[in-house]
Amino acid sequence: MAILSFQSQVVAGHVGNSVAVFALQRLGHEVFALPTVLLSHHPGHGGAEGGEIPADLMARLLAGLETRGCLPRCDAVVSGYFGVGDVAETVRAALARIRATRLGCTYLCDPVLGDDGRTYVSHEVVAAVKGLARIADIITPNAYELSLLSGQGSANRAEALGAMRIVQGLGPSIVLLTSFYGADTPEKAIDVMVVDRDLAWRLTIPKLHCKFSGAGDLFASLFLHFWLPEHNTAFALGAACSALREVLLETIAQGADELSLIMAQNRMVSPSVQFTAEAFV
Repeated sequence: MAILSFQSQVVAGHVGNSVAVFALQRLGHEVFALPTVLLSHHPGHGGAEGGEIPADLMARLLAGLETRGCLPRCDAVVSGYFGVGDVAETVRAALARIRATRLGCTYLCDPVLGDDGRTYVSHEVVAAVKGLARIADIITPNAYELSLLSGQGSANRAEALGAMRIVQGLGPSIVLLTSFYGADTPEKAIDVMVVDRDLAWRLTIPKLHCKFSGAGDLFASLFLHFWLPEHNTAFALGAACSALREVLLETIAQGADELSLIMAQNRMVSPSVQFTAEAFV
């Protein structure tokens, strides 16, 4: 399967396209990667250089892909971090061109807007992502991004589910809450939750007390990979969590400040533990 991916890209490290491309290729996909920004490394390390990819350059790159015949081959489109809201129109245009000949093309919107109570994009970008949610099939917010998109906070699982239903009402059939800790989440654990139309599933997994830049980008790619063949949402949730955990455990074992994606690639493909999602209402 071929996937068109609009995400940030770094020269060194594993975030955005720089984690998604390798993971998806390792899992057997062809990936057409369009960077929304190009940086030397993740800004969290300090001293990052680079910047936005101009809209006209991105449009020309997309036109070149179309000339080459790549777009009609795409089974899915993924969007992640935007530095400016104009990128949303490029994503929308690309998706329209693809769906003109490939009606079943899936669009996964990873709304990279903020985390831990902090929004790190402009109001323009937040509004643009909300607009893209209306044409997305799948959206993958973290808990803070869920609050931005739904307009309400979540103190427990039931409230989180309610917020997910609000976001689902914007357009996407599937809302994947990538991490949540509420009053009824067990201590030293996190919840991962997903709704698909009127159904819902949850996984409660041990919490790893580290920060992992790029983990959300990787999780979105893994979920898409496992969901695409049969559209089995419960299976995709369990399989993606299992694969992601192997990469995170390898990163901890290496004491790395970037995802140890290359060293963990075989673990990612063949996880030692398989999580199974449970129905949630």
